[in-house]
Formats: sequence, structure tokens, C-alpha cells
Amino acid sequence: MAGAPVVVLGGVAIVLGPEITAGLDHRAVAAWRTVFTAIVVQGIPFLLLGTLVSTAISAFVPAWVFTRVLPRNPALAVPVAGAAGAVLPGCECASVPVAGSLMRRGVTPAAALAFLLSAPAINPIVLMATYVAFPDNPQMVAARLVASLLTSVVMGCLWLRLGREEWLRL
Repeated sequence: MAGAPVVVLGGVAIVLGPEITAGLDHRAVAAWRTVFTAIVVQGIPFLLLGTLVSTAISAFVPAWVFTRVLPRNPALAVPVAGAAGAVLPGCECASVPVAGSLMRRGVTPAAALAFLLSAPAINPIVLMATYVAFPDNPQMVAARLVASLLTSVVMGCLWLRLGREEWLRL
């Protein structure tokens, strides 16, 4: 369902492409159609996979699993939650609902924030896409993993120090 608008717009662009092209610069429109189609074809599977995984986690993983896996000390829970983002293959579409459910289940907001920030950046699909984008430079994968995880943990720690509960709405 989430990809339906993109598919419809892509279909309209493909069907009406010749009419649009006749009225505009042919090369520019052709380039736009090519890029648009490439983004749709590449993005839909990842969006669908993230949605399916998010739904499966919500439906089949009991609430007590999250609170049992994370340490009770919020300062220790932040890096663990940040690292846990690696197991959720998906984008923000998947991590936002999971982070909200974590907070509703008693996980500290700082840990949920670390998870929310790390999941879209260090999941296996993103790391593989980074490897495909930089095939001769595997250090880019490691750099993305380390920088993204470090950023999510630092932001979670800052939330522990400076964050206020009234800033969040579930």
C-alpha cells in the first residue's frame, strides 16, 4: 500500500511520457523518466521489506523481549539499542513505529531515539547498498556503520542529559 502512489505516478510518467516529451526538451524529460523509474524499481522492494519486517515484529515479538534485552541503566541501554538497529532491515517507515512501541513498552526515550536513528542507517540492506555503490572501497561500509552508530549513540546520550519528556508525542 505504501508504494502504491509511487507506482501510480511512475505508471502515469511512463504512459504520458511521449506527450510530455513532445512539449519539453526531449533529453531532459527522458533523463528524468530514467532516473524516476530507476528510483522506483530500486526503492519499492526495500520499502516493502521494511514494512513486512516491522509488521512481523509488532505481531510476533512479545513486549517483554525488548525490556529484557535492554539494560535497565539508561546509559547502558542507549548503545545497546543503537546496535540493535542493525537487525531491522528497513527505512524510517519501519523504525518509527518500532521506536514508538518501544517507548510505550517502557524503554527509555533515549534508547528508543538511538534505535530510531541507527536502524535506517546501519541495517544490512543499507550496508549492502553502500557496498554496491562503492564496490572498490569497502572502507565506506565500515565508515558508514561506525559513523552512523556513533551518531545515534551520541544523540541518545545527549537526550539522556538534555531531553525533556514533553518534547515527545507518542
